[in-house]
Amino acid sequence: MDSIREQIVQAFATRLGAERGEQLDSEKDLPARVLWDPTETAEKLKYRKYEVTLTVNVGEMASRNFDINPSVQGNQMLAALLDDALGEDHTLGGLCKDISYTDSVLDSPDPGQNEMIILVTFQITYQTSNTSPYQQ
Repeated sequence: MDSIREQIVQAFATRLGAERGEQLDSEKDLPARVLWDPTETAEKLKYRKYEVTLTVNVGEMASRNFDINPSVQGNQMLAALLDDALGEDHTLGGLCKDISYTDSVLDSPDPGQNEMIILVTFQITYQTSNTSPYQQ
């Protein structure tokens, strides 16, 4: 049985079609998404529960479309990623309380660079038992 955190991270990665814990690589098939789940904070609630805020970072790399401005392409990539992340059930089927978008960076390509990269941060809030990471 996986912990509640692991279930949430896997469900979110599956929703986004993202690999976990990988580095973006221009040698792989593009577009590609990767996800990292580096930090979380917990607040103890009444009734033996923690409310946890999990930070999830998502990176996406796509081939550069030289027919449009890189800012436009970056904004298109960001909008598509946000739609995939937030356009559905915000609870991942009841695993979490909410998913929210907190910030992003659109990496402007250097001259001659053939890839666009965006980095996006989400916070996922969920509750878990303060006696077991496997129970809500």
